[in-house]
Amino acid sequence: MPGARLAERQDGGGRDFGVSWLASACSQLATYLPSVAEITSVDASTQTAAPNNEPSNPPFIRSGHLAAPGFSEHRIYWEEYGSPAGEPVIVMHGGPGAGSHSSSARFFNPQRYRVVLFDQRGCGKSTPSASDDDATPALTDNTTQHLIDDVSALRDELNINGKMHVFGASWGSTLGLAYAIAHPGTVQTLILRGVFLCRRADVDYFFQGNAAEFAADPLAMPMPGAYLDFPTAWRHFVDVIPPEDRGDVVKGLAKAFCAPPRTDAERERLVQVASACVSWEGSASRLNRDENSHGQPNQKYALTAARILVHYMINGGFLGGEANRDNNYILDHVVRLRDIPVHVVHGRYDRVCHLYQAEALMRALRDAGNNAVNYFITTAGHSSFEPETDTRLRTIMNELPPMTSPETALLQSGEMMRHAEKPSDAVGNFGDDDVGSGLE
Repeated sequence: MPGARLAERQDGGGRDFGVSWLASACSQLATYLPSVAEITSVDASTQTAAPNNEPSNPPFIRSGHLAAPGFSEHRIYWEEYGSPAGEPVIVMHGGPGAGSHSSSARFFNPQRYRVVLFDQRGCGKSTPSASDDDATPALTDNTTQHLIDDVSALRDELNINGKMHVFGASWGSTLGLAYAIAHPGTVQTLILRGVFLCRRADVDYFFQGNAAEFAADPLAMPMPGAYLDFPTAWRHFVDVIPPEDRGDVVKGLAKAFCAPPRTDAERERLVQVASACVSWEGSASRLNRDENSHGQPNQKYALTAARILVHYMINGGFLGGEANRDNNYILDHVVRLRDIPVHVVHGRYDRVCHLYQAEALMRALRDAGNNAVNYFITTAGHSSFEPETDTRLRTIMNELPPMTSPETALLQSGEMMRHAEKPSDAVGNFGDDDVGSGLE
């Protein structure tokens, strides 16, 4: 979810990796990477320097913009790190709306992996941006199915023909799961952190809490929720929501974001709500975080992250190809993941995406017959920067079995697709045979 990215996004700096590495990379690029006609721009900027005492990110390869498939205005920004001939990993960022960051490449051995980061529609360096006064273009043609199609288009553009590792955190775990359900034959491994299933209960745990009762009794406890652990940050958040909208906070936020601001006062109000939404998430994202320090996020980032987040949450994440806040889509279709190794890392004290979501996913996978499930509970909150979570994710990536050659992986992918349930072009539109062996 986007607040977790607040402390992680920063302006890029420079890092010199040396003439020998650049020469080697150029040589590999010349022989390995295809000529890509649809890449409308390619940059060769350098990566962000790592903070003190933290391992640096893998070497930067290149970046560009991809024209989104179909008749769409969207242009998807992407970056590559690591080895051009390495095992492909695609990283699904959180939010939705948080955007990608080069720090996400830090989990991967640059000698082994080819890491692809991309900004989902409407956020980061993708265009149009949800930070514009009129966010309608950024939110049009912006659903989970569109994001899944973008991943498929990126595979084609970047010549990823066989299987790939899918690495997703928070909302990125949701998107990674939805992508794997739609295209299981293209996924070598699922690596998920901070599992988010995007059911109504999961969203209400974080955003609803005691908001409806707050005016009468700020300490009311009508349901479980993150508000119980962060009462001061929760008060700052609820205070910006009109009392008449607190019976359904997500609906109230959608109301606040539904129209472009027409006056300076309306824009100021819009920024206030967006900033409160993102700050609330940021306050609850780490195990050790002073909830009294509620500095305001960058306005552009707050507008982008909050608008896209609410656009998805009010529509149940568009899972199953429809707007259904009461969906149970991922668990209902988890049988499609039974042949994919899955690694889950979840903080025991995660109050953005509660641990019960990871528990539900793990039990469903095992009940569906997936015998390649690895589940790690860390002494941590939600953020990937929590030390134990960070270490566990690096260890998983270092210890994954090596992938087979691209040629063999491509053959295996085709074989899996022939034996797996046939995926539909639209998420969730599976035939009866596809669902017959799923969970109740």
